[in-house]
Amino acid sequence: MMLFNKNIAFFFLIFAFSVAYFATAFNLGSPISNNRVEPSFFPLLLGFFAVLFSSILLFKEISSSKNKDLDTSNEESQTTKGEKRKTNYAPLLIMLSIFLYILAFSFIGYFTSSFLFVLSIIVIFSSLEKIIQKSIISIVIVLVGYLVFDQLFGVRLPTVWG
Repeated sequence: MMLFNKNIAFFFLIFAFSVAYFATAFNLGSPISNNRVEPSFFPLLLGFFAVLFSSILLFKEISSSKNKDLDTSNEESQTTKGEKRKTNYAPLLIMLSIFLYILAFSFIGYFTSSFLFVLSIIVIFSSLEKIIQKSIISIVIVLVGYLVFDQLFGVRLPTVWG
C-alpha cells in the first residue's frame, strides 16, 4: 500500500479546483430566466463538465495506481524536463484559468476576460511563439462567441460599461 501518490494528489487537486469553479459559477445567477439562456449558463455547464471529467480522471488514477509498475525510468528518459513540466502543470493551469475567468467575467466584462482566457488556454497548449497570431485567433473566437450569445441566444453579455 502506497502512502502518498503524487498523481492521485494532483488529480484530487484538479477535482477540488473544479468543484470550487462550479460553486463560484453558481454566484453568477440563474442559467435560464424567462425561457432565455443567461450569461451564467456556459460557466455552469463548463463547471459541471469540469467536475465530471476531473472525477473520472481521479477515479481512473486511483484504480490504475494499484496496477501501475513503479519502474518508470525508461519513460522518463524519453521525455525532456520541459515536456514533463508542461504536461504536469497543464491541467492545473487550465483549471486556474477557468477559475480566474469566472471571477473576472462579471468585473471586466465578456470581451476582455474571454480574450485573456482563450489566449491563456492557447498558450498553455502551445507556447508564447507567434503571440500576435494567437491573439488574433483569440479575438476571432471571442467575437464568434459574442455573436452566438447575442444573436442566437439573445443573451446580453456583461461589459465593463454595465
